[in-house]
Amino acid sequence: MPVFGTAGIRGIFNSTQTPEEVYRLALTSAFVFGRGSYGIGWDGRKSSALLARAVAAGLSSAGGEAISFGLVPTPVTAFGAREERCKLGFSVTASHNPPEYSGVKFFNGEGMELPKEQELRIERAMVVDANMNSREFGSVIGREMLDSYLVRLLARFEKLRKGLKIVVDCVNGPGALVTPRALEALGHRVVPLNAQISWRFPARLPEPTAQNLAETASIVPSLGADIGLAHDGDADRLVMINSAGRVLPDSMVSILALRASAQKGGVVVLSENSSSAVEEEAVAMGHRVVRSRIGKTFAEIEKEGALFATEPSKVVDPRWGMWEDGMYAALLIADLISREPELLKSLGSDPKWHYRQLNVPISVVLSDVTDRIETEFSKFRISEVRRLDGLKLVFKDGSWIMFRSSGTEPKTRIYCESQDQTRLEELLEAAKRILQGIAAVPGNRQR
Repeated sequence: MPVFGTAGIRGIFNSTQTPEEVYRLALTSAFVFGRGSYGIGWDGRKSSALLARAVAAGLSSAGGEAISFGLVPTPVTAFGAREERCKLGFSVTASHNPPEYSGVKFFNGEGMELPKEQELRIERAMVVDANMNSREFGSVIGREMLDSYLVRLLARFEKLRKGLKIVVDCVNGPGALVTPRALEALGHRVVPLNAQISWRFPARLPEPTAQNLAETASIVPSLGADIGLAHDGDADRLVMINSAGRVLPDSMVSILALRASAQKGGVVVLSENSSSAVEEEAVAMGHRVVRSRIGKTFAEIEKEGALFATEPSKVVDPRWGMWEDGMYAALLIADLISREPELLKSLGSDPKWHYRQLNVPISVVLSDVTDRIETEFSKFRISEVRRLDGLKLVFKDGSWIMFRSSGTEPKTRIYCESQDQTRLEELLEAAKRILQGIAAVPGNRQR
């Protein structure tokens, strides 16, 4: 059974993921990658500090040097792995998952998530009955990384004469240590929300969906803010709210970040579930678009020599680093809007493409039900069937729907987009009926 999901490993703490399992995974990783330095950072979850120590113990047992970056956002761990030239970086976080979850994300010495072949090396070693302990323990040391990250981040931007008024919802995660501080340093007026770090996530759930951001969205216009920005639990994601309190489509973050990059005529990598609006923008700017699996855009950056990569609510700018960074994206977008304030008006316009994501608490083996799904959707006139990542059906009118088993939770994720709001709802209702029907039939395999 695979150990790695979409982004590292995740489970429910002390149930489907235990300290012993995390220790063994760290020990095996250091055994596979050999002696050297390994970076460790963790988020504010109750389980994370404990699991970070399990990671450090595993690395030390294999003879590796464990460098503790402390409680930091995930992008800071990736940054630290690159700066310290680590063999691997371990970010102990469950990202956008609910509070009871724990997890670990892996980065290589370039700050990039591990490619599949390296994950497979670790998985194969996990099943080998071998003594992986070293005769000598490796050291465990602390290394300041948060201030180093901030200094380098701020150096990429000029201070503004007139900044924006921005509400920043940090969802009680470690993004609170960076984003409000960095935006203020550049001349913006910042109103931090949920900026005290808490493993309980008392204000809202960590995933920055429109539903979870309802209260934050109502605060933005009440304070007369120009925009609102919201992170997930480890600050690699960013979602925007306009001045009227509307949570904007994830495509807006991707489009504005792409415009802010001010590059033309290169390759742009989009995840398979990214909006057609982002693809249209990239093509209009003279780029060639390459699609990738969700959570694996970095692999195509290296392969294609791409200048930009994005998936919903996540941005990778190789000029800054090879990791997804919601804090960098926040500064990039705020800087662009401050210099081109007319963009604020466009944030209030109705979108050309209507996009929705549903998380259905039913997990099925998609390969077993592909034929049924295609048959059920044939009435909508399918023009293309794509299996790059899950199952994606593209229709004659440009609408599309995508089914994908979650890599972190027992759910099936449905992504759908159409220029017609009514058609969007029709497609989503059909998808829910199909999944519920499949789950109700005895004998159907579920994950």
